[in-house]
Amino acid sequence: MYRSITFLLFFVLSCFCLNAQPAKKIDSMKNELAGTIHDTTRIKTMCKLALEIRDQGDINQALALTQKSLLLAQKISNTSFLWNIYNQLAGCYVALGDYPKTIVNHKKALQVAFETNNKGRIARSYNNIGIVYYRLTDYPKTIEYLQKALKIQEELGDEKQIAACIGNMAVIYSSLKEDSLSMVFQQRSYAIHKKMNNKTDLINSANNLGNLCRKKKQFDKARHFYEEALAYATEMENKDGIKSAYANIGSLYYDNYQPKEALEMFLKSKKIIEELGDKRSLATVSAYIAEAYVQLHQTAEATVYLEKSLELSKAMGDLNTQEAAAMGLYRNYKEDKDFKNALVYHELARKLNDSIFNSSKSETLNSLKTQYALDRQENDLKAKADAELQKQEEEKAKQRTIIYIAIGVLLIVLIFSYALLQRFRLTKKQNKIIESQKLIVEQKNKEITDSIRYAKRIQLALLPTEKYVKKELAKLQDADKKS
Repeated sequence: MYRSITFLLFFVLSCFCLNAQPAKKIDSMKNELAGTIHDTTRIKTMCKLALEIRDQGDINQALALTQKSLLLAQKISNTSFLWNIYNQLAGCYVALGDYPKTIVNHKKALQVAFETNNKGRIARSYNNIGIVYYRLTDYPKTIEYLQKALKIQEELGDEKQIAACIGNMAVIYSSLKEDSLSMVFQQRSYAIHKKMNNKTDLINSANNLGNLCRKKKQFDKARHFYEEALAYATEMENKDGIKSAYANIGSLYYDNYQPKEALEMFLKSKKIIEELGDKRSLATVSAYIAEAYVQLHQTAEATVYLEKSLELSKAMGDLNTQEAAAMGLYRNYKEDKDFKNALVYHELARKLNDSIFNSSKSETLNSLKTQYALDRQENDLKAKADAELQKQEEEKAKQRTIIYIAIGVLLIVLIFSYALLQRFRLTKKQNKIIESQKLIVEQKNKEITDSIRYAKRIQLALLPTEKYVKKELAKLQDADKKS
């Protein structure tokens, strides 16, 4: 099985131009250069233009223009630009796969940084040199230079560069199959870049986190990080990030036995790689395409791409890709029952593996672990991981507390509601009693009223009427008169 494309943050961009410009501005920059008289302005413009041309894939033209800017800077004895120019030259040479010249130019940049006593640049030069050794599969020297870089960056408190260096360390440990340690480094790097909204470096961190998740078979998480990297790369028009995200998404399809979809993504990546002229990535993606063809049972096509991968990686001294290509060819020839060639490539793969992980490098690596308090870094990171775990536990405890409080509040509400219901029922019952008593009183009042009326009628029946009384009185008055 092939490896995912991993990123190292390669600090070779000139400070004259921090963000790549659209390709349509190349002509305007050329016009600006043609009309520029002042040498300092010409150097700045040439460096900008060289970076843009390199990003568009014309490495040789970018190299020639950068060399021209170097000659002009040396002619006017302007050392302030030399660090940037040497790094740009190194960037061109690494794209061409010429690592010896890459190291020479990075060491020249390092010398300029020491002469000007610029600690930030010293750290970045150490970082760049370490990365070249990584590409040459010399892990002890890689770690040595990255440790030097990280020590200075921590002294300076430069979070962006600390995050970048830690991300590079994560890639190294991943290559050494120290995946747990790699994950801790990479998560810390990603968190810093995320906090700073540093989208360019987030492309790298997201791709690398995706690779680590993929190793752990956490495919959904891996896809999330790869798609995040692709989104950032597309937004920034970063072709290097786009081609790597395509290749890594293709690897997920491969892992899930979807070779047609995997092949489609790998070919998309290959197209961009060829536009960039990136021979190292072309060697890697050729091996990936071969693996997709193997899943499609097209071994002849797979063999063609593996031979291309082996040829390119040999030219650049990339032992890891050579080993992967040799193992693939061994497998294909064995499948075709061509045991003679199968044995040849099996032996080649074994020798390459021994070269990568030989005993002298292991001893050197062990001795390096005692330098610059590497153990302290690991302990610190482990402590951070433990702290993160504790934080998660505290968060869970907090969530449990919130749940318990919510349940308690709910119980109080239920009890209060029940009490209100009981009060309502009691009030309703009391109202019924009052209503009943009211009806009784009203009935009694009616009876009393009826009794009074009845007594009045009896009284009226017994007493003489007013007319009768008057009549009798009149009679009495008449009798008195007669007598």
